[in-house]
Amino acid sequence: MKSLFCFLAAAFIFLSSSSPRLLAQSAKEDKMDEQLNQAVAGEEKTISLDLKGIDVNELFKVLSEKSGMTIITTPGVSGRVTVFMDRLSFDDALDVVATMQDLAYDKKGSVVKVMTASEYEKAFGKKFGERKETVTVKLAYAKPANVLAVISSLKSDLGKIISDESTGTIIIIDTPQAAGLIVDTVKELDKPLESEVFDINYARFADLKGYLNDLITPGVGQIIVDERSAKVVVTDLPQRLARIRKLVEEFDEQSRQVLITGEIIEVTVNDKFQSGITWEAIYEQDGEQKLDLVGNFPVSPELSSYGKINLGVLANDNYNVVLNMLDDYGSTKVLTRPSIVVVNKEEAKLLVGTREAYVTSAQSQAETTTVTSESVQFIDVGVKLSVVPTIGSDGFITMKIKPEVSTVSDTLTTAAGSQVPIVSTSQSETVVKIKDGSTLVITGLMKNNDVDSNTGWPGVSKIPVIGSLFASKAKQRNKSELVIFITPKIITGATGASREKF
Repeated sequence: MKSLFCFLAAAFIFLSSSSPRLLAQSAKEDKMDEQLNQAVAGEEKTISLDLKGIDVNELFKVLSEKSGMTIITTPGVSGRVTVFMDRLSFDDALDVVATMQDLAYDKKGSVVKVMTASEYEKAFGKKFGERKETVTVKLAYAKPANVLAVISSLKSDLGKIISDESTGTIIIIDTPQAAGLIVDTVKELDKPLESEVFDINYARFADLKGYLNDLITPGVGQIIVDERSAKVVVTDLPQRLARIRKLVEEFDEQSRQVLITGEIIEVTVNDKFQSGITWEAIYEQDGEQKLDLVGNFPVSPELSSYGKINLGVLANDNYNVVLNMLDDYGSTKVLTRPSIVVVNKEEAKLLVGTREAYVTSAQSQAETTTVTSESVQFIDVGVKLSVVPTIGSDGFITMKIKPEVSTVSDTLTTAAGSQVPIVSTSQSETVVKIKDGSTLVITGLMKNNDVDSNTGWPGVSKIPVIGSLFASKAKQRNKSELVIFITPKIITGATGASREKF
């Protein structure tokens, strides 16, 4: 019994001596556990889900349970969704669902109100995901009104731009992305302007001003045109002015011109060629190519059964050869050798003929008298040729050609006694492209010539009174064909133009 008492006393003494150390260690362990629990509680909770065809409201209920957030949905929120989330934060998970279902939300503290995107825009005046910011830009050089005219098209549908002329300030209220773009544009426009005076030598002021209006900076650039002094003043940003300077030099280049020389020959054909010259035979006579046939087409209206225009290109050294060939078809006569200079893309006109005059009368009835007034009218009759050349960069010239042959075939007597000529016309129009310096041949233009012929006994027919008994007069109609040679040559106004020889 005594020994048991001693054991218990010894055990009590041991435990009493070691308890402070045990208690201290236990308290330390409890504190570590508390810190670990706080660290775990401080970590952001992640959400992992794998759901198929779940009602979207049930999905928000699951998110609420996993996150501890209070989620409220409006009646317009509906539908089913399939989601797979792997360790997403609550905010990311909420954004994923909202994007998939075209929804929006408003988060305040631990309460999230979910609604449709249209409900959000109606409630907050902006689209979900957009936020506005206000930026103020102080202009140093540009006028606010001019800048506003340029940047107005850059704002978003919800944005607003205000200009203050008195302080030279632009106020931008818009989304960050749109506001950033507008601010960068304003900085580009708000630079010191430069002015330059251009001397205009050749360009048309109306055309040049139209080009420059498209080149200057909208709302910033300015153009002043003074036709009296042939000057244009342009004010714009330095980088834009450099581009304008280069283009003005291109627009105001010296106009190129075309020297058109030619020859118009009338061939009075023999009896066996009354239907016209067979030009195909001339093109390839003796197997040698004298002319390069470009094409043929009918005239309008047809004055003969032939009625066809031929176009060919002739080498200059074959010109005399072709003339010799024409002698086999009848007698040739040179009507004119024109030489004219025309500016590129302008019209050159040639007339070989007469201006037929005729009188027209008009009557006006007064109370007691009738007044008759007469006026003289003119009409061009003969060979007319219109040419519009266009110079190409490849050394070729495109010519719009309109040849016309007209004659007075009869006269018309009006009720007032006026004689009006009736003109028969053969004309055509075509566009042909030939090399600079080559000769174009136009054939197939037919016309009728009425010639008075006198026949009688030699000597006796000229005796007064009785001579008419031994002579006769008759009208003879001859047919002739016109051959037109045209040679265009590119020249400049600075160089002299001498007529080319065929």
